[in-house]
This record gives sequence, structure tokens and C-alpha cells, in this order.
Amino acid sequence: MIVQRVSLVKSLKTILITGFNYFDKYWFNPSGEVAKLLNDYEIWGFRVKSVVLPVSLKYVKQYLPMLLNDLKPLIAIGLGLAPLARECLVELASVNRASFQKDNENYCTLYEEILPDSPFVVSTTLPIYRILHKCRLEKGLPIKPGFGTGLFLCNAVAYILMKYGVDNNLPSGFIHIPPSTINMLRGETQHGVSLNEIVECVKCVIEATIEDFNEKL
Repeated sequence: MIVQRVSLVKSLKTILITGFNYFDKYWFNPSGEVAKLLNDYEIWGFRVKSVVLPVSLKYVKQYLPMLLNDLKPLIAIGLGLAPLARECLVELASVNRASFQKDNENYCTLYEEILPDSPFVVSTTLPIYRILHKCRLEKGLPIKPGFGTGLFLCNAVAYILMKYGVDNNLPSGFIHIPPSTINMLRGETQHGVSLNEIVECVKCVIEATIEDFNEKL
């Protein structure tokens, strides 16, 4: 039985989910918490591998491409906190630039290229219409398309993941999530969505993406 279990685990296809640890006043970063809650989640022959990233541009630029090359996930989705958002935002595109005052390592940059010799803009390869139809229209979850990855770490992760999706013809993208009710109770925001509902949104995105992926095989 143990041998059978090990064989089954090896046969599971990988979904990479990334989130972030603390930044600014948000010591409870729901993107990282949701990623941790989804780690080892199994569905329809896939298993989630979650990674919580530090809010460090140098780290993300060096580590994330290596992680993708090592894991070779068939689906990759990044998560990041959007403090003003009230719904989950499935981002449509990202840009090959970073520009901000400082990250958690006090690193500042001005209009820096994220990946060399790469397009200025890349689009998500997630099945947006299917996601919105299944998650918003059918399940009534708080999710909609977004077009605002900014120029901070969320955009850097989004760009690297979306470029991976384009280069490998695989579904990949980024979801901005709203503050959780825990952030609201901590006084970090004036609004919040329950962590469980955010998790359900991400699970639904995964489901819709797998359905679309399997249809194209």
C-alpha cells in the first residue's frame, strides 16, 4: 500500500501557487495565508505546491524562474494583496518593468527590467471567460477581471508567471485578492472578505483552469 501511495503522489501533476509574506503594515498577508492553506490540495489528478515569497524584487527575479524550471508546473497562479480591492481580480496582463520606492529589503528601483530580452507586455494564459462564468456567474463568488498589476512585486511575479505560460503554452496568471476580515479586525483596512471565501475563489479558478486544460489535451 505504501508503494502504491508513493507511485500515486509521483503521478500527480503540479499546480504552483505563490503568495507573499508581510509587507508595509500588513503583517497578516492573506495572499501568503491562502497559499499555505492550499498547499498539498489535490483535485482531479493535480496537486498544489505553494510557495510564500518575500517582498524582495532581487529574490523574486532570481528565485522564481529557477523554481518554475525545477517544478515545471502545468498550471501556475500567483496571489498578491490589493488593499483597496473588494473582490478577487484575475489580472489580464503585466509589464516587464518594476518601479517603486523600496521593498522589504529597502531596495529601490526606477523603471527596472524584470526579465531581459523579453516583451514589454505579456497577457495571462488563464481561461478568463471560463473562470468568470464558473466562479462569478454560476457560484456567485466575488471575482472579476482586473487590469492593474502595478509596478511593485505583484507585477514582477505576474510577469514571470505569465511569460512562463506564454513560452510553454500552459495556463498561468495572477490574482489580486482583497484584504481579509482578519486585516479589518487588526485595523489594517476598513473592509475585508472572509479568508474562506478567498480560498473558495482560488479553488474555483483552479477548477475552471483544469477543466479547460483537460479539454485541450
